[in-house]
Amino acid sequence: MGLINRGMHMAVRLRAVLLSCAVVLAIPLSSQQLSAQEAVMSASFDGKPWTASFTSAQTMQMAGKPMLNLSGTEQGSPTMTFNSMLTLKDANDLVGSFPLKSGNPANSANFNILDSGAMVGHVRFSSGEIVIDSYDAPTKTISGHFAASGKDESGKPEELADGKFSGIPVNAQ
Repeated sequence: MGLINRGMHMAVRLRAVLLSCAVVLAIPLSSQQLSAQEAVMSASFDGKPWTASFTSAQTMQMAGKPMLNLSGTEQGSPTMTFNSMLTLKDANDLVGSFPLKSGNPANSANFNILDSGAMVGHVRFSSGEIVIDSYDAPTKTISGHFAASGKDESGKPEELADGKFSGIPVNAQ
C-alpha cells in the first residue's frame, strides 16, 4: 500500500474506532468534533463551483480590536483561496452580518489564485457580505453564508456567489 493510501486507511479506521467509542459511551455524535474534514466551505466563483479542501477560522487582536480571519483553500491546479478579515464587536460574539468594504481595518475579503506557487490571479472584493448565522459553543464551530463582488488586478469584475460554510472550527491566536 502506498503511503497516502495507508494514511487514509488509518484515518478511516481511527474514525470508526472513535464512532464505536461514542456509541459505547452513549455520547451524542452532535457534541463531538471528530474531524476538521467535516468543515465545509463552498461557493460559485466566476460562475464555476469552488469547494475548499481545507478551512480555517481564527480570532485575534489587531490594533486593539477583536478580529476573525476566515478562509478556505481549494487545492489543485490552480490553487484558489478565499480569505477574509472581519472586525468583531466582541471576541466572544461571532454571530452577525459583516458587510465587505475596501480598506483596512474594515471588513475585507479577497480571492487568490496560485499556479505552481506563482500568483496568477487576485480579486479584492469591495462589496458583499459574510454572515455568521451560528456559533456552536460546545464544538467551537461557525456556520453561515457569503457573497462578494470586486475586481481582479486588471479591473475585470469578478463575483463570488452562493457561498456557504459550516462546521468551521474557530481557534484563538
